[in-house]
Amino acid sequence: MNVNYGSCVPISTIDWHGHVSVVLFLRGCPFRCPYCQNHELLFESNMTGTSVPEAAIKKSLPFVSSMVLSGGEPLMQKKASLDLARYAKQKGLLVGVHTCGFYPKVVAEMVREKIADKFFIDVKAPLDDSGLYSRAIGCCSSQDAVDCARADPEQVVKNVSESVLMVLNSDVELELRTTVIRDFIGDASDISKIAASILEITGNRNVPYVLQQGIPENAMLESMRDILPYSRDEMLELAAAAHEFLDNVWIRTKERGNEKLNFESF
Repeated sequence: MNVNYGSCVPISTIDWHGHVSVVLFLRGCPFRCPYCQNHELLFESNMTGTSVPEAAIKKSLPFVSSMVLSGGEPLMQKKASLDLARYAKQKGLLVGVHTCGFYPKVVAEMVREKIADKFFIDVKAPLDDSGLYSRAIGCCSSQDAVDCARADPEQVVKNVSESVLMVLNSDVELELRTTVIRDFIGDASDISKIAASILEITGNRNVPYVLQQGIPENAMLESMRDILPYSRDEMLELAAAAHEFLDNVWIRTKERGNEKLNFESF
């Protein structure tokens, strides 16, 4: 079995809150989000046998309790993701998956086979607004452009919604998350619309929802690299907008890491 392999972080305490993880980055993604931090994984190939990432997992075993598949978009490589998840489970590790949610059939297979313990699903824009989602994932008028998303926005919001419901209706843990970028996606109005769409789709105010502080200095789109990140205080204001519709709201910032918010103290 081959995998288009990016890299490995042998020991991470930030990719799965509460767990120490070995993180595998797989190459390729159907999206071209302008703010993507891992854009070097999108355009080049590095095919190797799964024995290479398996060896990385094995080397980290004494120090970690979990393995996280990230990218790029790991589920774009279905067979490799399934094989690596199986291998990690065989080694006694929990398995987490960072995903854009575009591959609900792969999500369903991992859920059925019980080879994933948590899905971290990006909700990049309101799930009832394919136009905003189109902007967030880097669609453009010319599908011949090299840096253009290879996905139909209407299909994207349908697939992401399906992935969310698939996990929510299982016994697998779920985290929804939005990366907020000033003057792009993530002002209070955007966040309110995203949270409202999550509630509309799930009917559940207690779905864990994390607002991630976007750091655009390494963004794929060079013109975004000088954008000032939201401060923690601004992130708290955005969280308050989400709380109109959702109760289990977190913020993730460079200053303080993960914070679950108690809105009674606001």
